Formats: sequence, structure tokens, C-alpha cells
Amino acid sequence: MWTMIESLTHVVEVLRPAFTQPSYGTVGPLLLGWVMCLGRHTLRRVGHTVQPELVPDHSQRHGLDSYYNFFARSAWTPQALAYRITLLVFTRLKFVGAVTLLVDDTLAHKHGQSVWGLGWFRDACASTKKRVATAPGHNGVVLAVAVCVPFSGVPILALPLCARLHRPGKGQPSCPQLAKEMLAEVLTWFPGKRFTLVGDGAYASKTLLADLDERVTFVGRLRGDAALYDPRVAAAKKSKRGPKAKKGPKLPKPKEAAAKADRKRLAAGPWLWQAVEVVVYGCGRCLKTVAYEALWPTVLGPRTARIVVVRDPSGRMRDCYLFTTDLSAREAWVITQFAWRWSIEGLFRASKQVMDLEAPQHWCQESVEKLAPWVWSMQSVIMVWYVTAGHELPEAQALRELMGDWDSEWSLRHMIQVLRRATLNATINPNSADEAELREMVETLKKWANLAA
Repeated sequence: MWTMIESLTHVVEVLRPAFTQPSYGTVGPLLLGWVMCLGRHTLRRVGHTVQPELVPDHSQRHGLDSYYNFFARSAWTPQALAYRITLLVFTRLKFVGAVTLLVDDTLAHKHGQSVWGLGWFRDACASTKKRVATAPGHNGVVLAVAVCVPFSGVPILALPLCARLHRPGKGQPSCPQLAKEMLAEVLTWFPGKRFTLVGDGAYASKTLLADLDERVTFVGRLRGDAALYDPRVAAAKKSKRGPKAKKGPKLPKPKEAAAKADRKRLAAGPWLWQAVEVVVYGCGRCLKTVAYEALWPTVLGPRTARIVVVRDPSGRMRDCYLFTTDLSAREAWVITQFAWRWSIEGLFRASKQVMDLEAPQHWCQESVEKLAPWVWSMQSVIMVWYVTAGHELPEAQALRELMGDWDSEWSLRHMIQVLRRATLNATINPNSADEAELREMVETLKKWANLAA
């Protein structure tokens, strides 16, 4: 029923090689159905949004079978779709210098004894500093790209590229291992690019960082009690027997480095707090830092890292301990890059609250492995469409005039609202059909509104 606007068609067309011809015929209607659906995003409601006149009879084949089979029986793979999405993002958007990639995992709440891949994982929303809460569901690891929209006033947008399902149980790949696999795919697809990978403390792992590609710079968080060593190894005496030392004496741990800087009374020498002006989380801050080079053998092996201890003099933020594999990096750059990681948290929030990632009720392996990567991929499609063309539409201008102080033009909710209005205007138009067809459209629109009630 719904008509895809021309600017969105050009974006979706890039994904054609990832699908077979029958599957690609379902992608467009399914995407529009997902956008136009106002209720809970089950496949039945999404299918009814596209074809409200159909009442499926589950005792035989019906018109909504193509939407059910798109995830359960179609031949397309999440890896092929991820390549096309990455190609779309890197060709339609402009990147200068190293591309910043973000990695993190999130829990999609699911229930049911027959649901494949179900496990109990940490629930970040329900956990506190003193209590770790767990919940059943699917844990997805996402590799996203950070995009800075020029002249928009928004710090960073995170666009999903690849996704993997982290399965519970022994012998299953861990989250850092899945992140390493996705990073290797992106490096293979774009051999001429350099990347900066930003991850939280969970991804400061030897599995991911021990043999990190030389084209990748990692920025992450380390523990306050991490065992660090001087990279300068003293020359061994000729008379000393045994293997040569691979690391120097112990250096202060990050917490100890902060305490040592607090006790410093002289204004010269090492272990001094340095003032740094940065823009993090959308506002400017004056922070204090202590930086030094060290070995972290348990994670980085023999590779030297630059440790940055960060303190907020106002006390609004707790002390943060960061590190990077780029020894020439400045403290302000390290802090800013790590702060960009927060945009992937906004990505997860939008995928659950706006795209309704947790609503579809799938239980078989094929559907579970394809659903979340497809939803995240369509989220990237919508964001690329809006950044490149959607923000110039008359519908976008009309919604900008209605925005309040707390609304953001670059939120996914606003982008989908613009796309909904543009789709409605393209579908229901006095010049697009004769009177009989327009009456049929109005009746269909009434049925669609009744489904959302």
C-alpha cells in the first residue's frame, strides 16, 4: 500500500546485492511497514500495516507469509547485509582521517522456553553500583561507526554496521571475540582506511587487543588497580643468567597515580595534574589529567600504552582511567574519543524505544540470528537517508517549527516522524489516483488507524 519516496529508494537500492530477488521484494514493504506501524512491532502488526485488508488464516498459506518467511526461511545472511550497510555509510557520508568505530553489547529482553539462544545476562538498566541485575534475553554485540554531522549542533551519531549474537554457555565466543571478528571483517572490506576503536572496560581484553591490527588505534577504560610496568627495561648484567627481562619495574596503578599527583607539592617534574579543556557529552568542561606510558602485560602483552587519569574538579564525574595504543595521542583527544562511546548507548535506547527491537516474538535459530541485525541495519538506513536527503524535505521543515526546547532534530524518533509524513504525502495525494482508488485508500487508512488504536 505505502509508496516509498524517491530519496529513500536510492538508499535502499544499495542493499539489493545482499538479497535474492524475492527477498529484496519484501525489504521495501517491510521497512515501510516497520516505520508506519504505530503499535507493538510484531510481524503480524507490521504486515497488517502494509496490507490491513488481509486477515491471515494460519491453517493455510496467506498474504503475510512473505514477512514471516523473510527472517525464518530466506537465503540472505546478516554478514552480507552488514557489508552493504557499511558500504552505504562509507560512501554516502564523509569521513576525514581515521574512522571512529564504537563497540558495545546490549540485552534485548525475551522470554520463552523454546526461544533459541536465550540466556541470562547482565541488565545494564536495572543494575546499580552495588548490585548487578540479570535478566533473560538475547545479548547482541554491535559494531557502529561514529558520525559527526557538520553544522548540526549534535555531538555524534552512532550508525550500526555489524551485529553478532552472544550466546550463553561454555565454548561460545565471548563479546570481545565477536567484536574482533566484526572488526576483522571491516578491515578486510576497507584495506586502505585507518580506524579508531572505542570500547568500554569489558572490551579491554587480551582476546581483542593482544594482536591488534596496526591500522587500528584502541581507546578504552582500564581498571583503577591495573598492574602497570615501566616499558624501559634496565640493561641486565652480563653475569646474570636466565631469560632477559621484558618489562621494567612496577609503575603506580591508575588510582595510585591520582593519589601521587594529589600529594605533589612542586610545580615541576612528573605526576602533575594538567588542565585540559574538552567538550564531552555535549558541553565544555575543564578537567585535570595525569598521563604516562606503561606496559599492561595482562591485556596488551608487550605493546606500550598511554595511560590517562582523568578527574573532574567540580566533582560531577568520578575519576576515570583511560588508555590508548597511540603513544602520541593528546589527553584531550583520548577523553573526547572515549566520550563518543556514549552515542552507542543512545543507539541502543532508540532501537528499543523507537524501532521496538524487543517486540517481535521469534523463537527459531534463523529468525533470532537475523532479526536484530536487520532492525539495526534499517536504523542505519533511516539515519543515512535523513542526514543526506531527509532533512531537506518540507516535512522536516514543518516538524522543526513544532519542536520544543528538549527535542532534537537528529534523534531517530524525529527522523521516523519525518519519514512517516513524507510517506503519507506520497501515498495519499489527490493527483495520484482516481476517485475510486482514493476512496479505497481512505478505507484502508481507516483500517490501519483502527489497528493502531
